[in-house]
Amino acid sequence: MPTLNRRSLLRTGLVAATALGAAPLLGACGAGGSPEAAKVQDSEEGTASAVLRPVAERFGLAQGLDLEYIAGTGPGDVQNKLLSGALDVSSFGPIGAAVSASAGAEVLLFSPGLNNHVRWLVADGSPYRTPADLRGKAVATPPNNSDAYRSTQLASAVNGIDFEAEYDVHQGAVLNGLALFERGDVEALITIEPNATRLVARGARQIATVDDLWREGSGSSEPLVLNAQGALRSWVDANAGTAAALDRLRREVHGRIHDDPGLLAEFHEYYGIGADETDAIALLPERLVDVYPLEWGDTAFDSFQAQLDKAVELGIIDALPEQEVFTDLGAGR
Repeated sequence: MPTLNRRSLLRTGLVAATALGAAPLLGACGAGGSPEAAKVQDSEEGTASAVLRPVAERFGLAQGLDLEYIAGTGPGDVQNKLLSGALDVSSFGPIGAAVSASAGAEVLLFSPGLNNHVRWLVADGSPYRTPADLRGKAVATPPNNSDAYRSTQLASAVNGIDFEAEYDVHQGAVLNGLALFERGDVEALITIEPNATRLVARGARQIATVDDLWREGSGSSEPLVLNAQGALRSWVDANAGTAAALDRLRREVHGRIHDDPGLLAEFHEYYGIGADETDAIALLPERLVDVYPLEWGDTAFDSFQAQLDKAVELGIIDALPEQEVFTDLGAGR
């Protein structure tokens, strides 16, 4: 019998819970036996979420769920689609949830999302070695309403840097940032995976990660959680069975990735990485596997709360939300 490591035990526990719960994905069905439909974020090239749907489909993990996949254009856009009602469920981070709550839209983070995968890159011949070296220089970033941007701003602030005041920030769609960087119009690119891995494979130099900067400035020893699956609190309340099934689905997909990180290389085209980019493909399992967290609970919630507390302390947001913006729908099951 093979030895069960911690990741295997986590997956075994999930599978056992599935068996005991009488096929919980089907538990999303209403009394009449028809599943409640959910408009969910589709896989998007150029984002770390791109492989989630193909992994789920490879292993038949979404059976019993009625999912309408709706594409977004990347960070920032999917959050807008959730708040507008175009999506029921999308990626959402804690600071974004706090900002939304202050505007009267209560977003609830209910299931694993992604660990922080925002990287600082410079060209191979660049003289800059650290983000601090780039103060006053032009840097390209994702949109300022994205989790990637907000975490970059926070990780800078805990290190005593006012990101928006001390850098010449060119924020916009991820592809725009890539174009600015490749043309040499900016000195650095702050971007997400898998784009960072593609550029590193082509010779760009990674000088920092937002996760490392957060740990240095905050003293935290835990990974910086970027986001979660989020929905309006009213949607979760009205669709509790579907939300719980989506939570279980996401955990199982992440478990499959950790059991076989080679899936990330196998599904490289979903990331937007061509078959000829062999160096980038070879790097995917090593650089991206830990982007997909196995656990949802105290570790993630402590990360979210620490981010919110620091964001208030440093003036990035005005106040904490009146209600907690995260929950564990599987607690006690």
